[in-house]
Parts: sequence; structure tokens; C-alpha cells
Amino acid sequence: MNEANLGWNQNVLALVGFAVLLMKAFFFVFVFMWIRWTIPRFRYDQLMKLGWTRLIPLALLNLILTALISLWLNSK
Repeated sequence: MNEANLGWNQNVLALVGFAVLLMKAFFFVFVFMWIRWTIPRFRYDQLMKLGWTRLIPLALLNLILTALISLWLNSK
């Protein structure tokens, strides 16, 4: 359904669109701030340990699995 078919004034439609945009922006800012204030921050050494012990092996496993699936799908 097109907004022009509603029979509303174009200025009202522009204001409604702007209000919806502002509501979305405020909602996402609120969610991002809520998450940031709720979850505790990691120290630098904790982030490095997480990266080296968990994330890099997980990324390599993802790379290998993606390559194997790609080769398997292309061989058919």
C-alpha cells in the first residue's frame, strides 16, 4: 500500500515519516546504551586471551568448513 493512496496531506506524511525515523533512532540508541551499560567490560589481557584461545581457532574452523562445503558443492 502506497502512502499517497491514503489521501493524507503530504506534509503530514513527511512529519509521520520523520517521527518514525526518530523513534527508530532513539530505540536503537537506547538498546546499544543498555547493552553497553549492562555487560561488563573486558580488560585488554582478557580480550587477547579470548581472541587467541577461542576466536582464531573458531575462525580457522569456519574457513576450513566453508572451503570443504564449497568444494563439495562445486564437485557435483
